[in-house]
Amino acid sequence: MHAKGLVKKNQSNMKILSKLLVIIGALNWGLVGLLNFDLVATLFGKKSVISKLVYILVGLSGVYLIMIYKEKYSYLKKYWHTKGEKKYSGKQYSWSGIP
Repeated sequence: MHAKGLVKKNQSNMKILSKLLVIIGALNWGLVGLLNFDLVATLFGKKSVISKLVYILVGLSGVYLIMIYKEKYSYLKKYWHTKGEKKYSGKQYSWSGIP
């Protein structure tokens, strides 16, 4: 396998791991909000190093996914504006052709 394929595979693994961690974080916050129950703290200890590591990894995963989707959105925005179609004006009714 050449280097380019290996980089793509590592990026996809990183994206999958990040999504999994963000889902874990979202479920944990949902439990905290609904039942005042912190699953991570219950499993690993309230102030343990492992709990802190899980919280840090969840936060970093969220930042990583924001960067990926921001990059993806900026690419799509450039792509849409170069197709020669009408640009989105920001008005809610602009899709209908009403000026």
